[in-house]
Amino acid sequence: MILQNGDKRRKKFLKEGDVLRRMRNTGGGGKGCMAGGIVLLVFAVLLGAPCLFFGFEAALGVGGFFGIPGLLLIVVGKHMQDKKVRNYLNYYKEETGFDEQELQQLEQELMEQDMVMFGNVPYNNPQGATERNPQIACMITRNYFVAPFVMGRSYIRRISDMILAAYSQELPGINGYRQGLVFLSKKDDEAYNNGTLTRDVCMEIIGVLRERQPSLITGQTFVYENRQYNVLTDGPQIAELFRNQDH
Repeated sequence: MILQNGDKRRKKFLKEGDVLRRMRNTGGGGKGCMAGGIVLLVFAVLLGAPCLFFGFEAALGVGGFFGIPGLLLIVVGKHMQDKKVRNYLNYYKEETGFDEQELQQLEQELMEQDMVMFGNVPYNNPQGATERNPQIACMITRNYFVAPFVMGRSYIRRISDMILAAYSQELPGINGYRQGLVFLSKKDDEAYNNGTLTRDVCMEIIGVLRERQPSLITGQTFVYENRQYNVLTDGPQIAELFRNQDH
């Protein structure tokens, strides 16, 4: 679903600005450590409190057994997450090859009215996304394609570098194939895919990308110079082919 300018769901995601930083702050080992620490603190309370019947020392021993590691995990996790977020610009520079000025341009375009934001409610939905609170599948600005990934990672490419975006029912997955979006740019070493997107969302994304990049290939397979290419298996060769055309 396209979250139009003015949509409350879009406003919620963009309300504080600083989109790249907040995308980087999503998930990660640091948050995992903090979550584990909180669980241990809960165990410390739940198991330590009944031990008061046997004396304060027994309760302190049980509570400390779980509580001290829990506090350490929270402190270590917060340090890890703070460092990750503090260095977010370096992460994006390394991932995209953009300099700081271009990242600022990207940040500005993400807040503009003509940015197109896509929400998604997966068919298989373990995280409980809903129409009111959908996953943010991706954002397409005037010049950039931005797709948040898990663990604070993301896929950011110039639209002018995008080669292919196609709906596929043959994405490799556990216990068979998945369906979703497969995409490739000149800057990639292999094709990327997102198997959580519904077919309708995939087609909306492809349509907007095609509007902004008319030469975009929208099929999983295509023929060039009497050879058939499949982006799922020939991604590196396709990217190299199009990079060579620029020289």
